Amino acid sequence: MMKLKHYDYTGRIDQPDIKERIHQVIGSFHEKNNNKEIKRPVFIGFSSDEGVRRNKGRTGAKEGPFKVREFLSSMPYTESVYDYGTIIGDENLEASQAFLGEAVSGVLESGNFPLIIGGGHETLYGHYLGIRQAFPNAKAAVVNFDAHFDLRNERPSSGTMFHQILESDNNIDYYVFGIQKSGNTKTLFDTADRFNVKYAVMDEVRETNVFEERLEEITKEYDIVFATLCMDSVQESTAPGVSAPSANGFTSQEIHSLTKKLSGIKNLVSFDISEVNPKLDINDRTSRLAASIFHSFLTSKEY
Repeated sequence: MMKLKHYDYTGRIDQPDIKERIHQVIGSFHEKNNNKEIKRPVFIGFSSDEGVRRNKGRTGAKEGPFKVREFLSSMPYTESVYDYGTIIGDENLEASQAFLGEAVSGVLESGNFPLIIGGGHETLYGHYLGIRQAFPNAKAAVVNFDAHFDLRNERPSSGTMFHQILESDNNIDYYVFGIQKSGNTKTLFDTADRFNVKYAVMDEVRETNVFEERLEEITKEYDIVFATLCMDSVQESTAPGVSAPSANGFTSQEIHSLTKKLSGIKNLVSFDISEVNPKLDINDRTSRLAASIFHSFLTSKEY
């Protein structure tokens, strides 16, 4: 049976009688169910890197949910926010993902907004399972910021999620931004074309308005949108703590801008950040960046 671990938020207190940091206002989602408040952000941790191991990557991302929360804890925030806990995954990846799916669907069905902290990028498949439990018949789009397609056709791992989704779900489209030509084989590009993946390589994202144009399309054409950020899409100097670093990834400014624009669309129902590997990080750069992006979501999105 999967374990659920509570995170104890602590941090700086400026004035004890004024609550204006995340650790001072965050509550348990399970206790929250006793009231009728809805449309609030709820953090869910997914401590798993079994998918990374299967994908022959460098493990350590299972510590991501804890390290990212460490830096979120003292960030300024005065509205209500909740934490579901962290699912402790194991070598049975499929069962771990199913448990995450139940958590995501529970948060969605209560009318709230999941913010999921991975874990390897296998987090996304559990995220998807929860989306489909909550919205089984919705026309959906998944948005991915990633250096890689993750369209491998093999044993489920951190590199197969979108192939798993697209081969079994005819009511979903896949959008991915930041693809690196140096990180994807011809077979993967051919697979993307076969599944009609709407992708933009890094140069296109930087040099054209493709993201803004696609975002307008996504807003108009889909019932729901869910999104994921793989931290290996960010340049290595800014996010060294990942399994597969990118020399020419997004800058911190670029990824903050893109995710902020994404947070503004009305049909977005959930968001995850995956592939933060504290074991490989330098001065906690990657964890700090992930926390900063989550904070931007908290402060810029209308719940």
